[in-house]
Order: sequence, then C-alpha cells, then structure tokens
Amino acid sequence: MRRKWIQRTAFTLCLVILGVLLSAGLWVAAYPDTGDPKNIKYVFWTHGLNKRMNLDDAVGTMEHDHWPERLVVGLSEAQLTGRFGYVKQISDESQYYQRCYTEYSGYRDGPPAGNKAIFLRGSRWMVVLKNGAATNLVLCKGY
Repeated sequence: MRRKWIQRTAFTLCLVILGVLLSAGLWVAAYPDTGDPKNIKYVFWTHGLNKRMNLDDAVGTMEHDHWPERLVVGLSEAQLTGRFGYVKQISDESQYYQRCYTEYSGYRDGPPAGNKAIFLRGSRWMVVLKNGAATNLVLCKGY
C-alpha cells in the first residue's frame, strides 16, 4: 500500500514538473522580445529573481510596463543604485532633462529642501525623491 502511494506521488510530481517546464517554454516562445514587459526575464527581474538582467533593457522595457512606479516608489537613492546599477544626478543631465524637472515640479528656482531628482541610468526616467525616498516616476519626453 505504501509503495503504491509513493509511485502515485512520484508520478504526480513528474506531471507537475513537466507542466511547469512546458508552461515556461511556451511563455518564453510567446514573449521573446526583451522590450516586452511580459518577457520572462523582465518579469523575473521585477520580482528580484533575475540578477543577470541587462539593466539597460530593463529600463527601456519599463516604458511599456503598465505600472513601472512599483519598481521605484519608496526606495532610497542607494536602493535605486543597487537595483538599476547606477543613477545620474539631475545636474549631470542636459538642459532638456533639467527642464523636465522644473516643468513637472513647478519649482523654477530649484527644489525645496529635501527634494531632489535623479535619472535611472542613461534613460528618460526621472525619479523624484522627497526626504530621501522615491515618490514619483516620470518619463521625460516632449519637454
């Protein structure tokens, strides 16, 4: 009786593993483009499961993600650097991107104390930090 139970359990486990492998294979085949937010590498990266993700691809894919804010809001500058590899200070950016912050925030004379903006890698994503924590994610285009 016990042997039959072990055989059934092993067979069921093999079927589950086969199902998972087939599902993952179909997922990879259905969304092969690295710029697609449904790509398995990007999905795993958003959940912290893909440490080898090309971070430039990840930042680019965020433009097509339906909720990219969840990846940055609440994080400190150090945590953002850890997640995205590096960030750029707004003072290091062109006038075009600096104007994005003044247009977005309304602070023509610079941000008030405790507020700051940084950019994720070499992208158009601006992260607004208040008191050291990310509060907004803004895609700077058309400024």
